Amino acid sequence: MTVSYTHLSHTAGWVGGLMRLLFLWKGSLFKQVWPDFLFFFGVYFLLSALYRLILVEYEDSKVAYELFCVYCEKFSKVIPISFLLGFYVTQVVSRWWSQFMTLPWPDTLARYLAVYMPGTDQKSRNYRRTICRWVNLGNVLALRLVSYKVMVRFPTYEHLVESGLATHREMIQLKQMDDLVVNKHQITWFPNMWAQNLLRKARREGLVENDWFSHVLIKEVDSMANMNGMLICYGWISIPLVYTQVVTLAVYAYFVACLFGRQYLLPTQYRSEGDMFIPVCDFPTVSNWTGTRMPGAVNIVGYDNDVADFYIPIFTILEYLFYMGWLKVAETLLNPFGEDDDDFDTYYLIDRNLQVSYIMSDEAGLPVDPEMDPFDFSNAPELKHTNLSAQFLDDERPHMPTDNLNLTAEQTNIASSTSLRSSKLNVNIGSKINLAGSILATPVTVRRRSSEGTAGVKSVYLEVPNGAPGMSVTAPKHQATTDISQVNNTASVQDSQLGISTPTSTRKNVNSSPLSSRNDRMLFSVHQNESYAGPEKPEIWQDFGIE
Repeated sequence: MTVSYTHLSHTAGWVGGLMRLLFLWKGSLFKQVWPDFLFFFGVYFLLSALYRLILVEYEDSKVAYELFCVYCEKFSKVIPISFLLGFYVTQVVSRWWSQFMTLPWPDTLARYLAVYMPGTDQKSRNYRRTICRWVNLGNVLALRLVSYKVMVRFPTYEHLVESGLATHREMIQLKQMDDLVVNKHQITWFPNMWAQNLLRKARREGLVENDWFSHVLIKEVDSMANMNGMLICYGWISIPLVYTQVVTLAVYAYFVACLFGRQYLLPTQYRSEGDMFIPVCDFPTVSNWTGTRMPGAVNIVGYDNDVADFYIPIFTILEYLFYMGWLKVAETLLNPFGEDDDDFDTYYLIDRNLQVSYIMSDEAGLPVDPEMDPFDFSNAPELKHTNLSAQFLDDERPHMPTDNLNLTAEQTNIASSTSLRSSKLNVNIGSKINLAGSILATPVTVRRRSSEGTAGVKSVYLEVPNGAPGMSVTAPKHQATTDISQVNNTASVQDSQLGISTPTSTRKNVNSSPLSSRNDRMLFSVHQNESYAGPEKPEIWQDFGIE
């Protein structure tokens, strides 16, 4: 069952507010690591006692053991344990939360059923409850494949019948489907298909008012089936085994090296005389450090003489709790459908989904008549506080970054001059925007005529009544006006309307896009030129690909 502790950390005002969480046992760090912890430090202190009680009597063996301990301490630092563990745990936590968000909830479907398939008659109520039962059955079938706890609760289809999630006839259909796929594929989608077919039948019988309501209900059932499939994919595809092995090997190899590398050693102190090292004293003791340390004396194994013998490796214990606890987090969250303290409450989810979906679907027949407004139709009603909640009124209005901004009267005056460059830039941009707006918003008249100097070649031009500044315009000679909808007709029909005969080989397909698309093409294909100042009514030519 998931361990919730937020009720113990609702405020950070206490000294060491989160320290009290360290005294929780269920789901805690200490509960996760204590077997490994006892084993590791049991071996650690056993090696320490062997060294202090036996090896100190044999100098050669003592020196060999000390050299190996120094070697382990030096090269254990090359293991990138922080990087490996950090990245791995990040991936595991992200996957763990994604699995929780994939859990299907029948609440939305049950509410839709209550609204879109109303009715207090026996048939409507039975249809709603059957659909809710079937979608919950599909969810249980999916959870049986990924959760050990759910599988031991419903090990066979007969147990589903005993619990009421399935009937005897439905159990036979499920077994027949298993035989059809030779037990190679999951069939969690099968009950959802029953629910979709029942919704289609309800629509034919008029229990669902229209096709859209039926579509919404069928899509919601399909969404739950897809989420069941995602749960099965999470149980099927895990984080690559090699990555899990690398991280586990790195952590345990590191602490095996720490068993020797973090030992407190008592190397014999030597002094160099000529070409030889002469032993002069034992390693200094903590109780009389200044009195037992010999000036100029060194050890020959490379051990740090400044590290005193404190017997208990305090920081090694902390390091073990941090790194091993980090690894235990990954082990716990790697499969959230297991039996750990922080795994998902699958039993509760199954019971809750079935009960809540039944309650919601039955709400369709209950009266919901509105009562008088308790706020007496106030436009800005305020809710009342208790004496305790009134102490937290400091958050009744959010504080915005500019709330305390104070400007003087001089600072708020409108500036009288602006940059010349910015003015020109604004004028250029504004003229182009105005040009685009003028062309796209101006009513367009489409005309056709034969181009001068080109026999048999036809053009379509647009007449803009008020002209457009900055565009090259031409006053046409032919005034045969046609309606704008005729542009989308074929070239042969337009020729017959205008009385123009054109060879078929010179005709192209007419673009049948909407008028807005033609205006867009006209805008981006016409070259900008001097403003037209002629006396005649200006017209803008635009070829639409008609020859």
